[in-house]
Amino acid sequence: MPPSVAPVDAGLLWLAVLQRAVGRASHDVKDALNGVSVNLEVIRSRAERPDVPAAAVAPFAAAAAQQLEKLTTLLDAVLALGRIERDPADVGITLRRVAGLCGASSSAADSAVTVHDNVSGDARTRVPGDAVRLALAAPLLDAVVGTTGGPRASAVVCELTGDGTSLVVRMCADRPIQLPSDVAETLRVAGVRWIEAPNDLSLVFPRA
Repeated sequence: MPPSVAPVDAGLLWLAVLQRAVGRASHDVKDALNGVSVNLEVIRSRAERPDVPAAAVAPFAAAAAQQLEKLTTLLDAVLALGRIERDPADVGITLRRVAGLCGASSSAADSAVTVHDNVSGDARTRVPGDAVRLALAAPLLDAVVGTTGGPRASAVVCELTGDGTSLVVRMCADRPIQLPSDVAETLRVAGVRWIEAPNDLSLVFPRA
């Protein structure tokens, strides 16, 4: 009988996934910063001219505000996911952060990620925080990037539902979504269960 192999620590696997996601999101950060800078420079230069009405700079101010909001949301997700997760983790909060990070891209042709949270109130799980992040991010990042060599999804919809004992995150796309094999056993030991269908993946987390 071959010797059993202990599952890799969820924290180590999560760190590798986080690095890939942040690397991809860096394009969005740079684009948003550039957008804010360009629009503010236009506002500054026009504001120096007394003959330019305030209405003339309003569109540039709105564009700068929009880019700043996008940047703030993305950086909030990066900072939150970069910190140690406090247990018990909230699946809904973690899902929104992971989706924001994995869905970030500078290309309009890249995958759009949408989250529908149908759980009101407590969505905490007894699965350790790093395992929750890993379970959500690994298949989602694979879907939007195509890291396993297949085509990337044009859009991914993540829906969170729950009952008295479990929380379920269902990811649906126009291509198969699978849990990467290198994280499966680690997540199984951590208490995550999943159901794979042709074009969706359901992740099941026991409630805390």
